[in-house]
Amino acid sequence: MCQFIMTISINLINWVKCFLQNYVIDLAFDDKRQKSKKIITEISQDSSISLILFLIYIQYLFSKIRAKIENLQLFSYIDDIALYMKRKNIDKNVKTLKNAAKIAFTWAKKNAVQFNDSKSELVHFESHKTTFNQMIILLNNTIIKSKTCVRWLKVWLNRKLNFKVHVQTKIVTVTRTLHSLFKLMNSEWELNVKLEKQLYLTCITSISNYDVEIWWNNQKSYLVKFRKLQNAALRKILSVFWTSLIDAMQTEVKISSMKIQLDQKCKNYAIWIVKLLKKHSIRKRTSITYSS
Repeated sequence: MCQFIMTISINLINWVKCFLQNYVIDLAFDDKRQKSKKIITEISQDSSISLILFLIYIQYLFSKIRAKIENLQLFSYIDDIALYMKRKNIDKNVKTLKNAAKIAFTWAKKNAVQFNDSKSELVHFESHKTTFNQMIILLNNTIIKSKTCVRWLKVWLNRKLNFKVHVQTKIVTVTRTLHSLFKLMNSEWELNVKLEKQLYLTCITSISNYDVEIWWNNQKSYLVKFRKLQNAALRKILSVFWTSLIDAMQTEVKISSMKIQLDQKCKNYAIWIVKLLKKHSIRKRTSITYSS
């Protein structure tokens, strides 16, 4: 086991100690509740403190990789970690990423950390149509082959970074959810317009308008597809003919057009970025012309 010194605030230590102690359990059956009883249990993996402790523990891995490999960028969100190398020579990129992976897996083995090899992926972002066959072989002989598209933080990133696969996947999900919603609207419960609108906003727009800030750039082809789905939902909510005017339906239901919704999401995100500190990583990476 490799040992290292960690400088942690005493307040954080006391908070973790408080969280781990004095666990109690209450059991209730048929309106009868038993007295609270103290128990001793481990931290569940989906607990918020489990994720916080993991980030504290793994932070030294990032410092170790950066110290040995220059110009390598590391992105992480809780336990989702990405290694990114920007260089025109693909073979050198693969070699650098292979060395970084070797450092990571060696450190993990010494410090009781286990990475999920099956979730490890490799992709080359390139505008050309060239096919890449490079691969990375991990220390345990797991082979990671190059892919044309990977999914990271619920976003599909294809080789050209035009988000075409991501938008198509989102449209399929919205269409499937919308058809399920139509079945509910056709039920004998006779939902009124207000409830059907609430269902649409909760179940559909939460999918269609999620993460649009990263891909929306007034693409007409994408807008047409989302607009058709919303128009179909408006006709269903109001129970009108297909020839009904779209603007009139949007006014009646009080739902903005898809373009306004997408533009507003990006503008709200731009305002949020402006409020961040100048040294914040998101503000540093964002173009000054974003959502202008």
